[in-house]
Amino acid sequence: MGGCGLILAVAVAVLPAAVSAQTSPEDFALRARSVAGAIPLLRPGQFNCTIKPLRVVEVTSAITGVAARVLVRPGQQVAAGDPLVELDAAMARAELALGEARASDDSALRASILRRDGLARKEERLARGLARGAVSPADHDDAALELALAAADVERQKAALEMAALDLAKTRIAVENTLIAAPVAGMIGEDLIDPGEGTSAGPLATIYVNQPLRVEAFVPSSALPDFVAAARHDIVVNDDVVHPLPVRFDYAAQLADLASGTISVFFTLDAPEVLPGSKCLIAGLPEAGSALPGSGPQNDEGTRYDN
Repeated sequence: MGGCGLILAVAVAVLPAAVSAQTSPEDFALRARSVAGAIPLLRPGQFNCTIKPLRVVEVTSAITGVAARVLVRPGQQVAAGDPLVELDAAMARAELALGEARASDDSALRASILRRDGLARKEERLARGLARGAVSPADHDDAALELALAAADVERQKAALEMAALDLAKTRIAVENTLIAAPVAGMIGEDLIDPGEGTSAGPLATIYVNQPLRVEAFVPSSALPDFVAAARHDIVVNDDVVHPLPVRFDYAAQLADLASGTISVFFTLDAPEVLPGSKCLIAGLPEAGSALPGSGPQNDEGTRYDN
């Protein structure tokens, strides 16, 4: 029989649990060729799909700096708020100490207030003297001008302290931003910064949000209305027809792919054991008790009945 006989023999050995007494010779040949890798196992109402992360988040830094420590590794699961990377904060901490000193130093303000109050008393005395004719108007005008300038200096010193407080708040935020935390929960990808690298080179880390997963189905345009209107949708992952998984409809793309004549329909999948990149088939089912085409209940011996 040659190579063809060997492939068929392998297919027969692999498929006994998937074949029942109700399986036709045509179905059996279809499954054998599928296992042998000749063609995909597609039945009416089934469509190819892919499994992807729900989101891919590239984590960047709000400030320019150099990575001092990397606190995670590729493949690690993180929660939102977990620290990922610590930047070199020596310069930021020095600026923070300087900002705290400037914001707390009110000596110039206190001196300007004393000078203003002293000039106010002087102007009051000269005003009384002017009323009695003992002081010339010019002397009183000079005193009033000095008082106005001193009052303006007080306001200027107050504004300087307010600016120092704002600069201090900005510096504190910069110090806090030297510790980069995960914005979402997910798995750390391989694109991860190394200690000593600068933040301007690209993302510090990539987080793959895999719970839930996103399933993209490629549905012919003519089949889209019936497919979307189905009561529920199930997928078969990596040819495991015995254990189909339910998915939740999310949305359908607004434009079709002209080359393939299909429209992408998106679902979400709650299945921690499934990895992104797994191949799958999807079908829309008319009611809750229906089974995915090509899968079905098992008898007591574990043999699956075809639909």
